[in-house]
Amino acid sequence: MAGGPARALVVTHDLFDELEAFYSIYRLMEMGLEVRVASTEVRELRGKNWSATLRPEMTVSEALGGRWDVVVFPGGYAPDRLRRYDEVKELARRTVEGGGVLVSICHAAWIVISSGLARGRRLTGSRGVWDDIANAGGVVVDEPYVEDGNVISTRSYRDFPQFWPRLEERLRRLGIVD
Repeated sequence: MAGGPARALVVTHDLFDELEAFYSIYRLMEMGLEVRVASTEVRELRGKNWSATLRPEMTVSEALGGRWDVVVFPGGYAPDRLRRYDEVKELARRTVEGGGVLVSICHAAWIVISSGLARGRRLTGSRGVWDDIANAGGVVVDEPYVEDGNVISTRSYRDFPQFWPRLEERLRRLGIVD
């Protein structure tokens, strides 16, 4: 990509879904993206199953000053915490408005909703957020890969075998990955 390698940001918080976070990080790296991890503060974060920790490299506030081709929000309980921060909602809006790809996994649909990006948009997520999507004016789609403009969502890690190849194909069409 012109101007250096494509850049991806994975944003999470305490009680993140370990599979969704780590799979996303490594899958994006396999695609050749420069991957960074951010949260609301730089400290050790614990996964929801207490099976792993993750230390972000930067805060979301710092990430707002960067260029991100892809921003991924893994699920777990982390999205419920993240959606309470203005800088997280600002990052989601800037990503979509700036032409970047926003990836919402599982409960991360809450971030799309709280950022004001759900109305009229086709989305999926964990069954536990379907009412929230509908109540925010979104259209719930029960499929493993849902693309609406530059917001791409999936239900959970169980959909990854169908989701990630399609996401990679979309990023290739956009010129983000080779």
